[in-house]
Amino acid sequence: MKELVIGLGSNLGNREWNISEAIRLLSLEFGPPLKVSSLIETEPWGFNSDYAFLNAVALFSPVVDSEASSAELLAGFMRLLFQIEAQLGRNRTKEGYADRTIDLDLLFYGDTVLCHPELTVPHPLLHKRGFVLIPLMETCPDLVHPVLRKTTRELLETLNTKE
Repeated sequence: MKELVIGLGSNLGNREWNISEAIRLLSLEFGPPLKVSSLIETEPWGFNSDYAFLNAVALFSPVVDSEASSAELLAGFMRLLFQIEAQLGRNRTKEGYADRTIDLDLLFYGDTVLCHPELTVPHPLLHKRGFVLIPLMETCPDLVHPVLRKTTRELLETLNTKE
């Protein structure tokens, strides 16, 4: 079974509750998480804000329709992530990066690679984001990025040498 890796972030409202509730709602669809990282506090990335983020990573092993293509499965996963974001008060009317109650990113689905105008898996910016790599390092340090062919550990080391 392929593992589904979700990045979670929140910088508005009760950030811990937002992330905890998102994990609970994801669990209703995917079953209990295999692993959940610790929460880390980070500065906003890509925009200015007075509100710091809490970030985490959760791994799930969803039971899926074996007849569905990877693209169909991933599109369904994304619809669910958007539904949960909306349920938890995320407003997507503003273009670009903005403060949010919850942000759910599909980081990996096993070694699946998908490049589509509306969805790219693995997440195309994860290797540039410490707020993703640090919790990912805690949960799966030896996970190999299927495009970059580097482990989480190697990606984080590369990021740290650039900063």
